[in-house]
Amino acid sequence: MSEIITQLAKYAEEAGTTVNSLRKEESLVEVSQDHLKAFLTHLVNDLQVTHLMTITGLDLGQNLGITYNFSKEREIINVRTIVPKTNPKALSIVDIVPGAILYEMELQDMFGLEFIGNPWKNQKLLLPDEWPADLPPPLLKISKADQIRRRLGLEAAKP
Repeated sequence: MSEIITQLAKYAEEAGTTVNSLRKEESLVEVSQDHLKAFLTHLVNDLQVTHLMTITGLDLGQNLGITYNFSKEREIINVRTIVPKTNPKALSIVDIVPGAILYEMELQDMFGLEFIGNPWKNQKLLLPDEWPADLPPPLLKISKADQIRRRLGLEAAKP
């Protein structure tokens, strides 16, 4: 086990979780929203894992999954948290990893997540400014591509 993973296991235990090995040199840590910022602060400041490759979102039915994908040297560390669709809010990590700002905006547009503390949270990144407020975000399972295209005037309504 690498030194990074050994230390990561210590911080995971503090957060009430464990490190799961996905494959050689790739790990997953599932952290609750309550412990996420403290865990990521340890990851970035104490372990010097500063390369955030991306943040991915996933519609899990009743919940939304957010996975922060980090790398250091040959290690890939995925940190996953869950937020309910009924209250799709998560704490922004831009104060820990400034480069997260655009990834958070992408998830805001595509999944309807609000990242509390993101200074650009009231702006759109990928969606047009005229995106209808009553349309669900495009990557939610309830979204219908044909309805989106019609509402945005990208195709004519079928008779």
